[in-house]
Amino acid sequence: MQLTEVIQKRRTVRDFSQERVAPEVTEEALEAGLKAPSYNHLKEWYFILVKDPDTRIALTQTEKMTEQVSDAFKQNLDSYESLVKDMYMDAVPKQKKMILSAPELLVVVYKPKTPVCISERVYDLNCLASVWCCIENILLSFADHEVYGVTFIPQNTCAVKTLLHIPEELEVAAIIPYGYQAADAKIYPQKEVKLVDRLHIDRW
Repeated sequence: MQLTEVIQKRRTVRDFSQERVAPEVTEEALEAGLKAPSYNHLKEWYFILVKDPDTRIALTQTEKMTEQVSDAFKQNLDSYESLVKDMYMDAVPKQKKMILSAPELLVVVYKPKTPVCISERVYDLNCLASVWCCIENILLSFADHEVYGVTFIPQNTCAVKTLLHIPEELEVAAIIPYGYQAADAKIYPQKEVKLVDRLHIDRW
């Protein structure tokens, strides 16, 4: 596909078929990730493919994954636009399910310039910004092969690091369940935003 087609095609998917993704598709996507721009050209990104079912179960136990819609969301339900409500209501109960049931599971790890918890300037987060360029390259490459995923950012990254034996100096950027979408998967349209409403020249 052309780049513009892939960008249009890329979606978040939380319901997967059980068809396995060919290793070469995953390798191509990770190679695309490694071509992303990075802080000081260091590309200090690492990938863990989690295949062991028991490890997946343990990942879902590293933190409280919300099983029900929060009270705050219920109270403000009417104030949310329809698309946001639908996406939120669909996503919340699936946090554990998608980690356990997706045919493939990827953990993306990076080396921060400064630990996130003590970062004081936007500049300190350059490494975090660049790893997300890497992640987007991966997801675009997947979309080129009709493979889709969802980025899950764990709150208890220390527990995830301990479970997966990730070195202390590294951080977890995201856990990405991915695969071919299920026949009944809910695919939400991209929110339409007009460039003219967002573009400013010289000043706001």
